[in-house]
Amino acid sequence: MSLNPRILVNSRVLTLKSNGQKRVVEELIRRLPSLTPIAPPIKRASGLQGHIWEQLYLPLRAGKNPLWSPSTSGPIMHRNHVVTMHDLAFIDIPHYFSKSFARWYASMTSALARSVRHIVTVSNFTKKRVIERFGVDSDKVTAILLGVTPAFRTRSHEEITEALSLYGIGDQPYIVGFLGTDPRKNTIKLTEAWSQSSLAKEGARLVLFGRAANQSVFATGKLPENMNGIIIVGAIDDSSLAALYAGAQGFVFPSYYEGFGLPVVEAASCGCRIVTSNLSSLPEVSPSDAILLNPSDTHAIKDAIRHLFATPDTHQARISRIEEMKKFSWDRAATQYSRLFDEVLSA
Repeated sequence: MSLNPRILVNSRVLTLKSNGQKRVVEELIRRLPSLTPIAPPIKRASGLQGHIWEQLYLPLRAGKNPLWSPSTSGPIMHRNHVVTMHDLAFIDIPHYFSKSFARWYASMTSALARSVRHIVTVSNFTKKRVIERFGVDSDKVTAILLGVTPAFRTRSHEEITEALSLYGIGDQPYIVGFLGTDPRKNTIKLTEAWSQSSLAKEGARLVLFGRAANQSVFATGKLPENMNGIIIVGAIDDSSLAALYAGAQGFVFPSYYEGFGLPVVEAASCGCRIVTSNLSSLPEVSPSDAILLNPSDTHAIKDAIRHLFATPDTHQARISRIEEMKKFSWDRAATQYSRLFDEVLSA
C-alpha cells in the first residue's frame, strides 16, 4: 500500500498494558507492511526510563530513517518524523493528572509540534485543540479517525446468554459502564447517579468493565462505598465485552474529556444505545440518537439511565447505529496513514 519501503514505529506503547493507543499501533502494523516496530526492553519502557529511551536512544537507533510516533510522545530531536497526538488532556484538564506528568507532556508536545514534519490527530476536536494550543498551520495537522475491530458487532442470543452467565449477570436487565479510577472517566458520578436511581431495588444492574488507572499518571479517584446492584467484571476480552454491549439496555459513559472515545464507537457498533458527555470529541463520534449530557449533572445521568430501562430499544434503531459506525474503519485509517507517510516522510 505504501510507497515508502521502511518506516520505523516508536513502539514503546506496545510494551505497556492494553489501551486504546496500543490498539492503534497493532491495527496499523497489521495492515501496513512498511511499518517496522522498534521498542525498548520492557524494564525500560515506562516512566522516566521510557522517556529517556524515547528522547535519547530512539533517535540514535532511527538515524535518518522516517519515524512514526503513534502515542502522543516522541523524540523531539528527530526531524523526519510524524507524531499522532490522541488528545491534549494534560493541558486542557491538568488537574486530572499528576503535576509532573502534566508539566512534562505539555512541554514535550509543544516542542514536538514545532519539530515534526506532520501531526496526526484522532478526531477533529483534537485537531482544533492542537492548532489552537501550539499555533501550527492547519495544513500541518490531519485528523484520521480510529477504527473498530471485527469483534465489536451484533451478537447472537446464545453468545449474549453465555457472557451473562459467565459474569454472573443472569437474566436481569442491565446497563454497561466503564470502571476506572482515572477521574476524567467520571465513574464516580455514574455510580452516584445509579445509586440515586434506586433501580437496583427493581432488579436492574450496572455492569462495570475495565481496570484501575495508572496512579503515577492520573490524580487519584475513589469509588463510593454504596455499590448496590453493581457488578464489576474487570478487564475482559473484546468478544465478551461485545456480547455485554449487545445485550445491554445501553452504555453510559459520562466522561469529562476524550480525544476520541473508542468505547462509545465500539458499543454502538454492537447496536448498543449510548449515553455520553456533550464535551470534547464525544458528540463527534456518537451515533445520532445518543443522549448527550453535562457529565457534571448527576440528575441528568440518573434520568438518562432511567430512560434506558423505561424505553424499549427498536431493531431499526440498532441497525441504524451499526451503519453509522461503519465510517470508523481500520482499513480506511491505514489507507489515510499510508498516503500521509508517502507525502510527508523522506526515505
